[in-house]
Amino acid sequence: MTELNQGALRVLTFARNGVRSHPATALAIAGFIAASVVVVAGGRIGTVKATIPLTTWLGLLSAQGRGSGDYLPGTLMLGAIIALIGLWIIAIRLFRSGERAERRVWWIAGAWSIPFVVGPPMLSNDVWTYAAQGLMQRNGLDPYSVGPSALGNVHVVAAVDPAWRSLPSPYGPLATTVQHLAIAISGGSPLGAALVFRALGVVCFIAIGLLAADLAGRRRIQALTLTILNPLLLLHVVSGAHLEGIMCALLLGALVAANQGRWLLAVVVACAAGSVKAPAFIAVLAIIAMHGEGYRGWAAWRIMARDIALAAVSILGMTVIVRNGWGWLQALNTPTLGHTPLAPASLVADLFDPVVRAASFDDLAAGGRITTMLAAVCIVIYLTVTARRRPLPRTVGYGLLAVGLLGPVVYPWYLLWAVVCLAPTARAAHRDWIVLISAFACVLNPPGFTSTISTELSIAALVLVGVILALQHRARSRAGTAAEAPSGTAAVGPDAAVEPDPPPAPRVAPTPETPRVSVGG
Repeated sequence: MTELNQGALRVLTFARNGVRSHPATALAIAGFIAASVVVVAGGRIGTVKATIPLTTWLGLLSAQGRGSGDYLPGTLMLGAIIALIGLWIIAIRLFRSGERAERRVWWIAGAWSIPFVVGPPMLSNDVWTYAAQGLMQRNGLDPYSVGPSALGNVHVVAAVDPAWRSLPSPYGPLATTVQHLAIAISGGSPLGAALVFRALGVVCFIAIGLLAADLAGRRRIQALTLTILNPLLLLHVVSGAHLEGIMCALLLGALVAANQGRWLLAVVVACAAGSVKAPAFIAVLAIIAMHGEGYRGWAAWRIMARDIALAAVSILGMTVIVRNGWGWLQALNTPTLGHTPLAPASLVADLFDPVVRAASFDDLAAGGRITTMLAAVCIVIYLTVTARRRPLPRTVGYGLLAVGLLGPVVYPWYLLWAVVCLAPTARAAHRDWIVLISAFACVLNPPGFTSTISTELSIAALVLVGVILALQHRARSRAGTAAEAPSGTAAVGPDAAVEPDPPPAPRVAPTPETPRVSVGG
């Protein structure tokens, strides 16, 4: 063996021993590298077509965009995201026992998030739309009546996605107030407002981790690994600075308040979340339905009436903080004007095509959207009526998942609504679902490719997720069969490590003083 080979072998041995002795540090370094590749490659891909960025963002953002047929940046970015997902799964298994220090999870999350904090917004141009809508309010324009193009020939309008330049804002009055405050803090600078939204996204990211850990109880580390290490949060809350960060932090705050028995506070905070984005109002319905559990007759009706009145007052109070506070209701269809090929609504529309061949594309799309939206409404009603049969986070999470998937369009950050609510109390198979949903959302419609290739990659990811779920279900079924074997037989092999769901906690006999509540699972 040559001296060069011996040196390389010593280096590899040293690195392997270092990883074994300090796995958290190794994960932090590897994740930092993967996140850095995502940021650099994403900047080379450029912005949305027909947009002009406000800045090159420390030279990381390309104003010209990639050349035709140049798929290298997109491939590097997709590969780095997949690598980050793989590291996340390793971290989940590493911290699965809950014996390691909680600060190590925060250390890893900090290392992974640094490139996204420093780099330009990835995967979405929405932060520039937020800044433009804040500037509209500063100039006396109503974002619920006109789109950013009403600002005229200003640079920020050129940075907004052309699809949304002329459309009114669908965001609630609390979100609109935040937009106004961001532009005010920055002194009227759209770039400064984008930095404010980035800082707010980081704050919400930390708040989501803290609240998820509080909601999880003894499984704090598991909740942290499923949230603050989740690439979906890193990409769309920290990097993308979406309003989902504020909405999800408020949703978790409402669930924590309900878990602590502070129901009135939970109703108010849930209404605040709904005043950011409308789907969060599902939490208000679920909390009101759960609060009356354990009460009968007049007491139950009195509690429900009080909660409904408090919710109405809270919503009314939040509408008066902006001009034309109810105007967002007529703009709720703004996101539906887009088109995402893999949305269930689009797939149902494609199924209608052979049946009604004379129908136009718009008619088929409308039929598919009406079908899936009715299904989502029915699911939410069922979950609300049967809310007392399951923990509150699952009722809220399942409802948000139904709305996010069965809406007219599906964007990756829509799936974040359900993931954040379900992650803190997830057990066994539910944890697998959260990991796979998050992984699929991270690679949904990857940028840097043509629309056809992007759709094909998304289909491949969906098929892979289905295969993994089938294998997981088979493994759990075999583990259950082994568990039912005679007492002298022990389960061996990989299936023996499958974690079963814990037995349900005993319920407290309902009395007026101790209402029967199951919030955290």
